[in-house]
Amino acid sequence: MKGLSMILTATFLIFTSSCSSTNKYEELGLEYDVKQIIFFSDDANYNYEAPYYDAIIELKREFPEEFKDMMVLSGNKASKYDSLLKVEKQPALVIFYQDKVAVKIHGFVSKDEIIKPITDFLSKDELATTH
Repeated sequence: MKGLSMILTATFLIFTSSCSSTNKYEELGLEYDVKQIIFFSDDANYNYEAPYYDAIIELKREFPEEFKDMMVLSGNKASKYDSLLKVEKQPALVIFYQDKVAVKIHGFVSKDEIIKPITDFLSKDELATTH
């Protein structure tokens, strides 16, 4: 009987741990077929964020649909999800698509270093779906 209870407990722990990342994705409202753009704001270093703001404004003009539901995470909420989305440092801009981080820019970078990989990904993806 003791062995049966240990097996049930182990099964329960394995099952719940395997579902944890899916639940966190769901908590954030991330969907499989939606290109979700997430900005991680750095409360301690706002001076690093200016290139991100400039890039977001420019990218939003070119890709309005993709940026209309952009999430902004800061403080405790950013800390809660940074490891899930593989963000080593903030500020950061992430595109999450089909259960993975498709693009990630983080730390102190220029506006062009932010715009290029995001434009490349969003343009390539749009072309792939239209042909």
